[in-house]
Amino acid sequence: HLFSDLERFYFLICEFSEDVVDIREQYPLFPVERAQAIATAIGVRYPRYPKTTLPYVMTTDFLLTVREPDGNFKSVARTVKYRSDLVGKGSKRTLEKLDVEKRFWNSQGVDWRIITDEFFTPDLIKNLGLLRKYSKLHRDLMKVPLHIKFIECLESSREYPWTLATCLRKIANHLSISYIDAQGIFFHLIWTKALKVDLVNAPLFLTAPVP
Repeated sequence: HLFSDLERFYFLICEFSEDVVDIREQYPLFPVERAQAIATAIGVRYPRYPKTTLPYVMTTDFLLTVREPDGNFKSVARTVKYRSDLVGKGSKRTLEKLDVEKRFWNSQGVDWRIITDEFFTPDLIKNLGLLRKYSKLHRDLMKVPLHIKFIECLESSREYPWTLATCLRKIANHLSISYIDAQGIFFHLIWTKALKVDLVNAPLFLTAPVP
């Protein structure tokens, strides 16, 4: 239900973040009259649906509810764009509409920013795409005692120069679970932050050393 790969990338990051507690996509700039008034005030032609005089409903890619350090909650608006869409020929119209969007949210005291593809690393996106598949496991694999034993086994294996696959096979054997289940638990524990690894600069490969 997202309009671009870039939006999906940012969605994964928001979903993984412990500070984001709610995600709303393509949030409309209502009432339309307010957005129209802003466009008129700054001399920007308000967009209309093709071949009609009907005003277009402008949207913001993401309206997030985030938890602040003091425990309070606030809304922030984020628009996701490729950097190439913001510079050079053809960018003027895009920037005009973004200006309307920015002023719309700022008039309501909502922090608004543009997120570009420079915000992401390829490894981060690949890793989050992988981990999200393991955000939920079969109920038999979600037991806390099993996770504690798994982490203890993982901790005791750090002194050995094993690949991740070898390590998970040994843990699976020790805990009497399948290798596939051990793999699922490992990735799930990273997704839930029980295990902290570098997701930004290194891909999670089973044939690589234990991260």
